[in-house]
Amino acid sequence: MIPLKKKWCCHPIEDDPKVLDLAAQAGAWYVYQAVFDTSDYIRDRIRRYHDHGIGVEGTILLGLDNQSGDDIKRLIDFLLEIELDLAEFTVLTPFPHTKACDDLHREGRILSYDWNDYTADKVVFQPKQMSAGRLQELLAYAWDTFYRDEPQSLKMSRLFSRVIRKEMADGTVPARRRELRGRAFGKDLGGEQVRR
Repeated sequence: MIPLKKKWCCHPIEDDPKVLDLAAQAGAWYVYQAVFDTSDYIRDRIRRYHDHGIGVEGTILLGLDNQSGDDIKRLIDFLLEIELDLAEFTVLTPFPHTKACDDLHREGRILSYDWNDYTADKVVFQPKQMSAGRLQELLAYAWDTFYRDEPQSLKMSRLFSRVIRKEMADGTVPARRRELRGRAFGKDLGGEQVRR
């Protein structure tokens, strides 16, 4: 892939220095990484990605049985400390046909069976170490705190700009296709011109 000079994103790259180096040379620019604790393992993994010029979006699941409210706040502080590029916060959601659903149902901890509430941003179960309302507050706290100084769109824009600079450096910036100006998602805009 290295000679193709493509830019790509993926889920975690194997935690092997040689593989990570090859992935970076082959154009990896962005990784989705589950961040489940504040361990040195996570800290070092994020640092290694950054050392190779790879941005990291952490996927963070809140509401696990071993998490207290203080644990969640420490986790948010940790994400800021390790300079995670982006974060996507969700709450544990007991989707049907999953072990979480089976376990929480058996324990009588599911609060809603309205599937419209199963959006991963609404608490539909009784957490072990706090009230459902407190977990909902902590989800809002996580988003607000992580993106307090810089909105999500600006953080993503910064990552995307790095990719453009890499493409400019290796001469792979795709040319604009002006014939597509009057189309959106494969459909004609009816004569309307998109301003560029």
